[in-house]
Amino acid sequence: MEKQIQLLDYICEMKKILLAFLIIFFFSTCKHELEKPTWNVDMIVPLVQSEMSINDILTDTNNILNENADGFITLVFQESFIDFRFDTLVNINAKTDEKTTTLDSVVFDDVSIADTSTIGEAINEIPLGTALFPNGSINTIPAMFGIANEDTINIDASEYFETMTLYNGMLKIKLENGYPTDISNVSLSLISSVNQNLIATFNFPLISTGTIAKDSIDISGQTIDENLLAILHNMDINASNGPVLINYSDAIITTITIADIGILEATAIFPEQQLDSNKTEFSFDMKSARLTEIKIKEGSVTINALSTLPDTGKIKYNIPSLTKNGIPFTSVSIIPPSLYGEMTQVEFNFDDYILDLTGQEGRISGDTVNTIYSESFTFIDSTGELATINQTDSFYTFTDYNFITEYARGFLGQDTLKIDESESNISVFNKLSGGINFESAKLSLNIKNFLGADLQLKFDEFSTYNSSTNANVPAGLNFLSQFHNIPRATEMFGSIPIAPSITDIELDANDFLEILPNKFKSKLNIFVNPFGPANIPDFLFPEYTIDANLNLEIPLSVIAIDLTLIDTIETTINQTDEIQIDKMFATIRNGFPFDGTVNIILFDQNNIFIDTLFANAQILSAKLDENNLVSESTTSTISVNYDQRDDIKKIITIASINTKNTEEFIKIYSNYKLDIVISGKFKRTIGN
Repeated sequence: MEKQIQLLDYICEMKKILLAFLIIFFFSTCKHELEKPTWNVDMIVPLVQSEMSINDILTDTNNILNENADGFITLVFQESFIDFRFDTLVNINAKTDEKTTTLDSVVFDDVSIADTSTIGEAINEIPLGTALFPNGSINTIPAMFGIANEDTINIDASEYFETMTLYNGMLKIKLENGYPTDISNVSLSLISSVNQNLIATFNFPLISTGTIAKDSIDISGQTIDENLLAILHNMDINASNGPVLINYSDAIITTITIADIGILEATAIFPEQQLDSNKTEFSFDMKSARLTEIKIKEGSVTINALSTLPDTGKIKYNIPSLTKNGIPFTSVSIIPPSLYGEMTQVEFNFDDYILDLTGQEGRISGDTVNTIYSESFTFIDSTGELATINQTDSFYTFTDYNFITEYARGFLGQDTLKIDESESNISVFNKLSGGINFESAKLSLNIKNFLGADLQLKFDEFSTYNSSTNANVPAGLNFLSQFHNIPRATEMFGSIPIAPSITDIELDANDFLEILPNKFKSKLNIFVNPFGPANIPDFLFPEYTIDANLNLEIPLSVIAIDLTLIDTIETTINQTDEIQIDKMFATIRNGFPFDGTVNIILFDQNNIFIDTLFANAQILSAKLDENNLVSESTTSTISVNYDQRDDIKKIITIASINTKNTEEFIKIYSNYKLDIVISGKFKRTIGN
């Protein structure tokens, strides 16, 4: 506890009182001759108070002072000493999947065009043919040679394409003889009408009545126009086998088909179609971990698509093993044509989804681990209009996966996690120095394991350290050679909350605390699943892993040997020409059962030493009763002449104390205090 009285305000108030008193005194005196009286006024004013209880000395944000019913104090201190992110055990690194669908994936349906040539048309070309062979009559048809001679058949494919250059294709011809007699010596060529290029030639020696003749030719590498010419070089009609019915509608049907079309370049009406399907299993590298399920806390998949195809594209993307509320993830995204090379980006949110990592359902080799199964299908729409595509056109997708795991299940693997040398603070003794022995201090490491996996701890280093004295107490070989088994946690309801396992590792407190440490250092290895897989799945919630603390419990029953207590007081001591400090006094009231000395040191606002106000001032132990309890404080008063200083901003009191009997432990209670009051004697002359 600190108290400060501002001197100047106090003196000014005293001055007003004294002046009022003088005026009253002057006018109430007898009728003496007027004189100028003077008075020397001395005042002793308290300036600063420092009250050090055990609370002031030991209280810190990490310290708890527990009192029993009698006020006896036990200090409890806790500090974390393991800071390690165990999500590295289930690190689902970002994954990417890249796919380019080129023009050779585009499907163009077969193009079929038929031409019908009736026998009535052929008879009409014969002089007096209709008279000789009237429709509906029964006649014997004589052999007729050259019934067709360089006849042209126009084949119009404009409803399908304008032009196509093929890397693959077959030209097929089918002749169906519906005449009542055989035909023979059929010779046919197919020509592109634009450039008059010969595409193919077909010859059929005999096509019997009622039969079909077929032939085909590979036209890969050729360019086909929308208008084709079929040149019928020759066709003979054979004599009928006796009288036959003359039906003018009987016909020879010629069907030309372009099949198995693979396009290098085309201006065509492309049908709506699926360009590509991609079913993928990809696995995450998790060292020895074998995970079967994760829940995604935050996650997404981003599809970046670039289409140079002329029509709008679509992507259907499924992850059958990714579910939310039992519903598998599926999506359809529209990808417009890219006019200037810009990417279309589509992002899907995976927050709170559960991901089954056992791979594709029904896979031949059975379930796996650490594996995502996904399906993607690429489509193009049809505008019904002519559009040009070529070999350089493509549909490019880049898929990016990012996950932050909420939990993971499976086998976390057998791994060794190294925690390099770490340093933590012990604030218990920050205001203490010197020597102190504790009667029954307890020092332990408290390990709470929230992982669903067995652990082992082995320390490579554990020590306490006092940075002021450079004293160091390392753990012995016996402790460092031990393996500490840490059992696995238990899931209460298949999720949070988790019931952690709790393990306490006891240490020899007296050895480690005798130097009044302000730091402790540790270096250790954590072995995950040291005994291999358990008969139940492991689990990990990355936010709930290991809570490891250094616990210190000290009942304040002590032997003090030159134990030093330090207190710092901010202050301001103002002086003027009229008001001067003549002497300084220190009144020390000791409520601790310790003898000792006190030093009071002055500093300026820059923490620069000014002077020692009181050096090694003796203080006597408080009086004890028959139960070794303080019954009465002792008071000591010392004084010192004071040199005028105006720059005092900080006063530090340093008390060095000792128990009378260095073999008897003395208990400290909450009401024990060391109270120091610093006063100033001010001299002031009034009058003249």
